[in-house]
Amino acid sequence: MIAAQQGGILILDKPEGITSAKAAAKIKKLLAPRKIGHTGTLDPFATGVLVLCINEATRAADQITSLNKVYQSTLHFGVETDTLDRTGKVVRESDITFSENDLTDIIQTFSGASLQTVPRFSAARVDGHRLYELSRRGIEVERPEREICIHSIALHSFKWPEAVIEVCCSKGTYIRQLASDIGQKLGSGAHLCALRRTGVGPFTLERATRMEQISAAPAEAEIIGLNDALSHLPSALMEDKKFLERLRNGQLDLEWENKQKECFCAWSGAVRIVTDTNTLAALWWPNSAPGGSRRLRVFPF
Repeated sequence: MIAAQQGGILILDKPEGITSAKAAAKIKKLLAPRKIGHTGTLDPFATGVLVLCINEATRAADQITSLNKVYQSTLHFGVETDTLDRTGKVVRESDITFSENDLTDIIQTFSGASLQTVPRFSAARVDGHRLYELSRRGIEVERPEREICIHSIALHSFKWPEAVIEVCCSKGTYIRQLASDIGQKLGSGAHLCALRRTGVGPFTLERATRMEQISAAPAEAEIIGLNDALSHLPSALMEDKKFLERLRNGQLDLEWENKQKECFCAWSGAVRIVTDTNTLAALWWPNSAPGGSRRLRVFPF
C-alpha cells in the first residue's frame, strides 16, 4: 500500500488510552508497510502529534526525534500523585492557594536550560533496570538528571485548582515532572491531569490524521515524502550522474565534497543530499570528526 520506495512519515493524532507502540502497530496493520516506528513516546493518557516513520524513513527517525516539542498541559494544583499525573495514587494534598500573578511569575522561572530529574515512574534505566520497575517494587534509587531547555512557557487559563499551560521544549523533557516542580515552587503541589502534544518541529495538529480516518480509508492516508519530512535540514544539490552513481555505492566525490563543505563550515548536523528530481539521496555530516560517527547515510533513489 505504501508505493514510494523511500516511504515517508505519517502524522498521527494519537487518541487517549493507547500506547505509542500500540498506535504504531495499528497503523502497520492498516497500511501494511515493511517497517514502521514512532518518534517521541506519548503516555497512554496523552493525545496529539505522534510522528510515525514508514519504511526507509525509519532510518532518519533520529532527525525527527531531536526536534522541539510543543504541549498543551493541564495542571491540577493541591494534589500530588506518585506518578506525577492523573493515573497515579494520591500521595499528598494541600489547601495552599495562590493568585494568577503568582503562577505567571513562577512558571517563567522555568524558562531556559536546566537539569531536570527523571520521574520515578519512567522508562529511564538505572543500573540496567527501568525506573518504573524499581518504583513498583518499592526500591528507591538516585534518579538521573537530564539537561533540558524550556524555549517558551505561557499560561493560557487559570481557574483554581487547574491551569492550562503551553510549553515549547527540547527533546527529553518530562512535562509531568515540570508540572510537579511548578507545584512544589508554589507550595501547593500539583499533578498533570491532561496532556496534548500540538507540535513536533514543523509537524502540527493541523497536518495530523486521526486513527478513525485511516481506519475508514487506509489508501487515503497522507504520507509525507522523506525529503519533505526532513525539510528542516539544509540541503546540497547533486546533479552529476557519475557523482550520484558513486553515492549509491556509499562514496562521495572528493571535489564535490570539498566544495560543499565550504557552504556548511558552521553547521554541525546532517545535510540532505538531494537530486535534481527533489529526491533525498543521502544524509551527510560534513563536519563529522575523523574516526567518529558515520558521516554518510544513503537512501534508495
